[in-house]
Amino acid sequence: MPADVRAICPVCSLPTPAPFDPLSLFGGSSGASKFSPLPAPPPVPVPRPHSGSGTYVQLPEEAAQSAAESVSAAPGKTVAGFEILEELNRGGMGVIYKARQVAMNRIVALKAIIPAKLERPGVRERFMAEVKASALLNHPNIVMVYHTDLDGPFPYLAMEYVPGVDLLRLVRGSGPLPVTDAVYYIRQAADGLQHAHEQGIVHRDIKPSNLMVSPGPIGSDAIKGGRLPRVKILDMGLARVVTPDGQDSDTGLTQVGMFLGTPDYVSPEQAENSRNADGRSDLFSLGGALYFLLTGEVPFPGKTLVEKLRKALTEPPPSPLARRKDVPPLLDSVVRKMLACDPEDRYQHAADVVTALDRILRGEGGPVSSAPPVMAEPEAAGPLAQVKAHDGGIRGLAVTDDGALLVTAGEDSRVRLWQPAKLQEARTFLGDFGTVDGMVLSPNGKRFATCATRLTTSEMGVQLWDLTTGAEQRRLRGPAANVRCVAISQDSKAIAAGADDSMVWLWVADASGPRTFCMKGHSGPVTALWFVAPESLLSAGMDGTVRQWDLRSGKTKGTLPAGVGPISGLAFGGKRVAVAGEALAVRQPTGTFVKFTGHSGNVLCVAFSPDGRLLASGGADKTVRVWSTEDGEEVIVYTAHTAPVRSLAFAPDGRSFYSGGGDGTLIRWAAPVI
Repeated sequence: MPADVRAICPVCSLPTPAPFDPLSLFGGSSGASKFSPLPAPPPVPVPRPHSGSGTYVQLPEEAAQSAAESVSAAPGKTVAGFEILEELNRGGMGVIYKARQVAMNRIVALKAIIPAKLERPGVRERFMAEVKASALLNHPNIVMVYHTDLDGPFPYLAMEYVPGVDLLRLVRGSGPLPVTDAVYYIRQAADGLQHAHEQGIVHRDIKPSNLMVSPGPIGSDAIKGGRLPRVKILDMGLARVVTPDGQDSDTGLTQVGMFLGTPDYVSPEQAENSRNADGRSDLFSLGGALYFLLTGEVPFPGKTLVEKLRKALTEPPPSPLARRKDVPPLLDSVVRKMLACDPEDRYQHAADVVTALDRILRGEGGPVSSAPPVMAEPEAAGPLAQVKAHDGGIRGLAVTDDGALLVTAGEDSRVRLWQPAKLQEARTFLGDFGTVDGMVLSPNGKRFATCATRLTTSEMGVQLWDLTTGAEQRRLRGPAANVRCVAISQDSKAIAAGADDSMVWLWVADASGPRTFCMKGHSGPVTALWFVAPESLLSAGMDGTVRQWDLRSGKTKGTLPAGVGPISGLAFGGKRVAVAGEALAVRQPTGTFVKFTGHSGNVLCVAFSPDGRLLASGGADKTVRVWSTEDGEEVIVYTAHTAPVRSLAFAPDGRSFYSGGGDGTLIRWAAPVI
């Protein structure tokens, strides 16, 4: 930037007293930035229906609310002959409710479909194919479809209601299953698939999230007595039906080269051409699910579909015995046979898998526990440690880079240091912290910054503190309004603050002291900040937008409407940006926003794991939820808090994380493994 170019203060309209070139203070030059701004979001493709839990919804950036609201129905309301009891999930195609069919007086899962979605090519046909496929089936291990009406003002699909947890969430929440549990569950699924295949139906999307475990009796000859969990196969949306007279439901619906299925579990022949998939393709997918239950890993991991398929085509089937020593050799060979690349090398019928797994349950081929499976729902996972940390809400939470200290800041005007593993208090600082609204550690771990609600203008701003002594080092003034949030750059040379005056304030280190700048762009209070790089800052506010600032020029480089209403939290995860508000949304590397649905109220805080694979969110519903950033699946729900969850932070190793509640409760959790 030329030396005579001055930054103009948006408050007083006067030039700053020195050339605005913070980059020179970061040890760089004023040339082109080496940090690329976030690209402008491309046009959003047509949202795809998501099989499984329905928590992954792709939305346009400008949409402030989920499109599924067009079919929303409040609990207690009766629509189309169904009394709505509670909302179970929201997805790209609509909302799933637990409901009571009034005429039959039975509980159902009611999939309310967004009418506009039915106008898209092939969508109506897909729903009808699911209905027709399900109508041919009557088996205790397959979810039944009762009724559908796609032409009325409230299009819906009424299905059997299955309480319980799907196998993906079960494993992600509690780890690989005991051998007996895994065999019991997959044996039941194979029994259901045999019935489907006998009716000419190939599922084409067998995976752990489409296998629901629900308490209840199972009618297996191999298991005598007792009430054991029952597995139900979900989602016939991708099923292919070939009737005895040769009619194929795929005709006109599936284009040559169209990919159907889930990359981690799809068979090589189905990936090549979905019309080639027969019952043996389902057995490949079921083998992948069994491998996942035993190991917690997918059989052919890879970053892309091509890489996954290359491994499935060129590498031998993986051995679960190599991953855990209590897998009987016979079970190991069963899994590897199910995962054979060539369909001719697999079991030819699902009944053959049932027979093989029955042998294992009888103890052939190696010892196996005879204890029945015990359901361990992810929601039952408890804290690793819990303590009453503050007399008010915890508004700041951070861990030093070496993991040696945990720092909390509360509304009780206290900052406390903790031994992270057992949450043992190490020290309390009693400085003039005020009612803390935000706290952040410097990257070098030597100091921390706080902002607080203040009564007078002279007190407003940001305070810097020594992390060793708790002594106040400096008070950064400028804002004539309360500061809501604070952030420190990676090189510790710049501090940013967001205030109620809609400004982003910036203090940059200089030999003579900090230089102050302010940047205007938001139309309401600024509530969250994140340094992407020393010269690039993200801000979010009550106006519902995320803005990226080029700190060399003081100008915004882009605005991202997040579609979640007023924003209360922001996190940057390397390739993704998460925002918390009336809902939770994540901007993916593709430039599209994805809404993660699960919280029943506003989302208040978010945090990415160090590797970016997990996202934790805390809400007004008093829950902490952990999500897979790759597919938007909810991994686990933690429910120990008795007040809204206000702050989150991961440990540097990513193996645990911490949450702070509005009642001052501090909890340490084990991070799920995915």
